[in-house]
Amino acid sequence: MSAPADAGITPYRRILILVVALILYGSLYPWDFHLRRYGASPLWILLHRWDFHINRYLIWDVAVNIVLYLPLGIFGFLSMSPRASRILRIALPLTMALVLSASVEMLQLFDDSRMCSLSDVASNMTGTALGMAAGALYRGRLQRLLARHGPATLLRPSGAVLLLACWFGYQVFPLFPTWGRTNLYRRIAAVGPLTAISPVETLIVFAEWLAVACLLESLFRRQARVLLVLMLMVIPGKLIIAGRSLTWADLVGPAAALAAWVWLPRPRLRRSVPWLLTAALILAELAPFHRDAPQAFVWVPFRGLFRSDWQDGFVVLFRKSFWYGAVLWLWRGSGYRLALTAPIAAVALFVLERAQVYLPGRTPEITDVVLALMMGLLLWLLRDV
Repeated sequence: MSAPADAGITPYRRILILVVALILYGSLYPWDFHLRRYGASPLWILLHRWDFHINRYLIWDVAVNIVLYLPLGIFGFLSMSPRASRILRIALPLTMALVLSASVEMLQLFDDSRMCSLSDVASNMTGTALGMAAGALYRGRLQRLLARHGPATLLRPSGAVLLLACWFGYQVFPLFPTWGRTNLYRRIAAVGPLTAISPVETLIVFAEWLAVACLLESLFRRQARVLLVLMLMVIPGKLIIAGRSLTWADLVGPAAALAAWVWLPRPRLRRSVPWLLTAALILAELAPFHRDAPQAFVWVPFRGLFRSDWQDGFVVLFRKSFWYGAVLWLWRGSGYRLALTAPIAAVALFVLERAQVYLPGRTPEITDVVLALMMGLLLWLLRDV
């Protein structure tokens, strides 16, 4: 029989494979390579390309590269057997990150839209090292703490924690505040009259907050209502976050969800949330409910994210990750297996995205289908963590 010490690392290894695949896809997109001849080897060129010009663009690039490789460090460390030597547990993930990062940078020499830089490798290694430190902290002190306090905690990786992180990211990204009384007044005025409220968006926000309440209840039981009230503080926070705005749906939807959670029978409400969120997302996919001239369907995953403004793109990514993951999580809580609900969700999204070919102002693409399958895979992997 296999040693029990290694039994718990299999999910981490599977997540690590997914992380590496996503890094490769994002780093080499749009995969448009051209054969070129250089006067030196790609490795020599990489070792002699360092960006010395410090500016806000470089700082942002460094921050993105660090964040990109943080998961690689976390799951690279957690994928190592606890029985392995400390040197091996440190050296192997760092070596993997170095080989991956350097290989990607050298491949980018043959892509017109990318740049090769040794500073990117340094940033990636920094992110990996920080992730390994977080992994070591979790494996050591946090796991001992979890053993004493039981499974219901934000410190234990789970599908509920992942979805709450996606929801919180959607609410507060990019975390950069914008101060000033004039700016505050302008954003309040931009909310507009109550007649400007969108019924579909309000329904979506209402269903989102009920899903958040179910997630909180699965983690904290008795404290869920108090935490839900505290989370309402993120709503006025949008008035001071750069690039974000406040709408009537952001005000009415959470208030209605809190009232429903407090006053309606809890068991019946829990059973209705999967249906409610599913219906809201179907309506969101079909808005604005009238035809227009057909447009092309985008078959390249995440093209919209890479071509959009980075801030808007990540807000949409966080929100849709929460949407599809929450739908799958809620239906699993109702007794349906992920092996059934994830393919059904992917097929349904494909049909709805194809219908968007005829809807004005929409971007029909395969990304939502891929994202739903990825969230289903992550929820399945986290079930044993």
